[in-house]
Amino acid sequence: MQIDRKVAGSVNILAFSGEFDAFNLPKISEKLDALIQTGVTRLVFNLKNLKFINSSALGYLIKTQKRLRELDGELALAEPSKFFQSTVATLGLDQVFKIFGTDEEAVRQFAGSGEAKTAKLEGVPVDEKLLGSTSMFFRLLDDPKAGMAVGKILSIYEDGPTFKYPVDADKVKIDPFELAIGRKLWIKFRQPFLEKERFFEMEAEIAMAVDLDDQSGASKYRLRYTKIAPEDRKVLEQFVRDQDQFRSEGNPTQIT
Repeated sequence: MQIDRKVAGSVNILAFSGEFDAFNLPKISEKLDALIQTGVTRLVFNLKNLKFINSSALGYLIKTQKRLRELDGELALAEPSKFFQSTVATLGLDQVFKIFGTDEEAVRQFAGSGEAKTAKLEGVPVDEKLLGSTSMFFRLLDDPKAGMAVGKILSIYEDGPTFKYPVDADKVKIDPFELAIGRKLWIKFRQPFLEKERFFEMEAEIAMAVDLDDQSGASKYRLRYTKIAPEDRKVLEQFVRDQDQFRSEGNPTQIT
């Protein structure tokens, strides 16, 4: 992750290049917080070359915007990348940030001669993976010979996910009647908005099972973790808190 800085009058323009994620968030947030601490409260973040942002980094942008406003400053975003556009549109945050097509338009809002026209993100496609909707691989802990099945995560809570199964009636690997409350599973899934390449693996117990009223013949299952690495639990709990923050700020699309 690289940040290039230039100054236009009283406005600092920071151009982000690369991936803004949990790995580099501590270092970047420390530098940005230190810059604000010196009295720099008018910031433009150019995101043209931002290839990826995870939930925690996006949450930091929201907190930074609030902090700047408390200091009578402002944060403006310019030239958002397609990934960032899809992210804020999916999470309903396109009205939370002031987004402009160019650095010049973003800087103009600080000139005191009327607010510049913000960019519209209408028609930007929704990405359900950002809300937690990804494939989940699972097998029965007490019957590994039953093979591996694939469900679809519907939502993630601090103590476990909910998932839909079967997703494809022609690809049923485990009979749904085997998925009774109390049955223990080994599960594996990714959450790209949290950590793009990492798989999470843990054991969980079925706590709830209800039929879905969506003509698919599938059911929804609620899981609770029974064996999970402490670091994985910490990261997933932070993801849930980030999602709660986004819901309170915007109006995100709900997974069905």
